[in-house]
Amino acid sequence: MEKERAIDLWGIETRETLLELWNRVLEFVPNIVGALIIVLVGLIVAWILHYIVVQVLKAVKLQNLADQSGLTAALKKAKLRTDVSMISADFVKWVTVLAFLLPASVVLRIEGVSSFIESILGYIPTVLFVALLVLFGSIFTEAVSRLTRAVSESLGFTISKILETIVRWSLYTFILVTSLFALGVPREFSLIMFVGIVAALAIGIGLSLGLGLQSHMNELAKRVREELRQK
Repeated sequence: MEKERAIDLWGIETRETLLELWNRVLEFVPNIVGALIIVLVGLIVAWILHYIVVQVLKAVKLQNLADQSGLTAALKKAKLRTDVSMISADFVKWVTVLAFLLPASVVLRIEGVSSFIESILGYIPTVLFVALLVLFGSIFTEAVSRLTRAVSESLGFTISKILETIVRWSLYTFILVTSLFALGVPREFSLIMFVGIVAALAIGIGLSLGLGLQSHMNELAKRVREELRQK
C-alpha cells in the first residue's frame, strides 16, 4: 500500500509539473508570435526605407559630393564600398531593424537584450553627427585647400602646393579630433593623437619647405657671391 501510494504521489507531482510547464509555454506563445510580427513589420519597413533613401540620395547626387571631397578615394584605398548612397541606406535599414527589435525584446521580456539595444540606439545620433561632420568637413576642406592653392599661384607664390597641403591636413586634423571627442574617446588619447599628428605635420612641412626653397636659396646665394666678386 505504501509503495502504491508513493507511486501515485510521484505520478501526481509529475503530472502537475508537466501541466505547469505546458501552461507556461502556452502563456509565452502569444509573446513569441507578437515579437515575430514586430520583427517582420520592422524588416518590411526597413526594406522600404532602404529603397527610398537610395533613390533620394541618388537624386541629390550625393555620390558626386563624395567623389569631390575625396571620401570615395579614401574608401577605395581602404578596400571598402564606395557607393555612399548604398552605405547610407544600409545604415538607415539596420537602425530601423534595431528600432523594431527593441519592442520585440520587451515583449519577450528579455531585459538584457532590450537594454543593449537601447544603448546602441542612444549612440546612433552621435555616429550620424560624426558621419555628417566627416562628409561635409571633407568637402569644405577640399574646397578651401584648392582655393588656397589657386590664390597663392595667382600671387606668384612658388610654394602653393605646400600651402595647399598645410591647409588640407590642418583641417583634416581638426575634423579627426572633433570626431573623436564626439564619439566619447578619452580626451587624453585624443590629445596624444592630436600632438602626434601636429608633430608629423610640422616635420613634413619643414622638410617640404626646405626642399621647396632649396633651389631659391641656392640662387640667392649665387647672386650674393657674384655681387661680392664684382665689388
